[in-house]
Amino acid sequence: MRGRLFWKILLGFWITLIAITQVLWLVFTFYSHHERPESGIAQRYASMQVNTAAVALQGGGLPALDEVINQWSDGDKQLLTVEPVSASDDQDTLDNKPAHNLGRRGVTPDFVTSVQGPDGQSYRLTYNVEHLIAEYAPKHRSQRFLNIPPPFLWMGGVGGLLFSAVLAFNLTRPMLQMRKAFDRVAQGDLSVRLYASMAKRHDEISVVARDFDSMVERLQVLVKAREELLHDVSHELRSPLARLQLAIGLARQNPSNVESSLTRIDHEAGRLDKMIGELLVLSRTQNSSIPDEEYFDLLGLVEAVVFDARYEAQIPEVEIELNVNDAAVEDYTVKGNAELMRRAIDNVVRNALRFSGRGQTVSVTLTSTDHVLKVDVADQGPGVEEDKLSSIFDPFVRVKSPLSGKGYGLGLAITKKVVVAHRGKVEAHNGASGGLVISLQVPHWKVTA
Repeated sequence: MRGRLFWKILLGFWITLIAITQVLWLVFTFYSHHERPESGIAQRYASMQVNTAAVALQGGGLPALDEVINQWSDGDKQLLTVEPVSASDDQDTLDNKPAHNLGRRGVTPDFVTSVQGPDGQSYRLTYNVEHLIAEYAPKHRSQRFLNIPPPFLWMGGVGGLLFSAVLAFNLTRPMLQMRKAFDRVAQGDLSVRLYASMAKRHDEISVVARDFDSMVERLQVLVKAREELLHDVSHELRSPLARLQLAIGLARQNPSNVESSLTRIDHEAGRLDKMIGELLVLSRTQNSSIPDEEYFDLLGLVEAVVFDARYEAQIPEVEIELNVNDAAVEDYTVKGNAELMRRAIDNVVRNALRFSGRGQTVSVTLTSTDHVLKVDVADQGPGVEEDKLSSIFDPFVRVKSPLSGKGYGLGLAITKKVVVAHRGKVEAHNGASGGLVISLQVPHWKVTA
C-alpha cells in the first residue's frame, strides 16, 4: 500500500469525485437561480397584498389604506411603499409595462401598480418582492464549503475516499503479489504460483496470473531438463575420462605395454569425440529456428540413408526395405535443414538396425498426404515396455537389452528435436506383431499456384 500507484489511484479518483459533485452542484445552483420557484410565490403574495391595499385606497382613500395596513405584520408594512404621483407621472407608469415584468434574469423585481383615490389623486404602490424573498430565504448558504451542501460534501468526500481506497487496494494488491512472485523467480524459486490465489477475480489480472504460472512451469521444465542433461553429460564423460587416465597410468608404469595403452587412449578419445559431436548436434536443435534453411527432397534423403544402412546391415544379415506407398506423388519437398533431417532419420534407422537380429527385416515406409510427409521405421526386435515409450526420446535414456550396444542415448533425442524444429512430431509404439515402430511427420512444402 506504500507504492506510488496506490496513492495515484486513491487521490485521482477521490479528487475526480469531488470535482464531479462540485460541477453538479454548480449546475444545479445555476438552474435553481434561473428558475427560482420562491420568486413566483413571492410575486403572488405581493400581488395579493398590493391589490388589497389598492382596493382600500381606491374606495376610502388614505384613511382606509391605513386601516388595512395596520392589520399587517411589521415586516409586511415595511415592504409596501405608497407615493402620490402627478398626472404625467401616472401616465408614464400606465404607458410602460408593469415593473414586476421588467426584471432581468436571476433578479426578482418589485411589484408596482398605480391607483386613483376618491379625491382624484393618483398613487403609486410599490411592494419590495426581493426583500420579501431574502427575509424568508435560508440564512446559512454562505457557510457551505465550496458552495456544496453538507450531504453532497459527505458523499463526495468520505464516500469517494472509501470507494477510491477500495478500488486502489483491489488493483495494487495483485500487482504487489506479482512483484513479489517475480522477485522469487529472479532468486531462482520456480515453485511460486499465482493463479490459485487470483482465480476468483475472473478478470484480466487472473488471466495474467495464469500466464505467469504457465511461464514459470515452462521455465521449471527447461531448468530441470538442463540440470538433468548436465548431470547426464558429466556422468557419461566421467567413464571414458577415467579409462583414459587409467591407460595413461598403465603406460607410465609398464613401458612395454605402451602400444596397447595408446590403442585404448585412441578408442576412448574417439568415443569422447563422438559423444561431443552428438551433444553439439543436440545443442543446435534446441532452438525453434532451423539453421541454414533450404528446400530438399525427402524421398532422395531417405533413399540415401537406406542405402548407407544396407551396407552396414550386411554383417548382422538384416534386410532393410524401402516402401513408398503413394507412387502418384512426384514431389516430396521439405523446407528445413537437409543435414539435420538426414541425421534424424539415420538415427532412427540405425536404432532399428541395432535392435534387429540375424534374418530380421527393418521396414522404412514413406507416405504422403496433402500437408504431411510421414516416415515410418519398423523393426522386428524386442520392442519397448509401454511405460517407457514416452521416455526413449529423452537424452541419455537407453533401453536395457542385449542388442542395445554401447550407445549414449542421444540419437533419438536428436531426432525428436530436429523433427520438432521442422514443425513436425515424432511418435513411437510397439508393432502388432512385435518390434518398435517410430513415426516421423514433417510438413509437406508445396508451391502454391
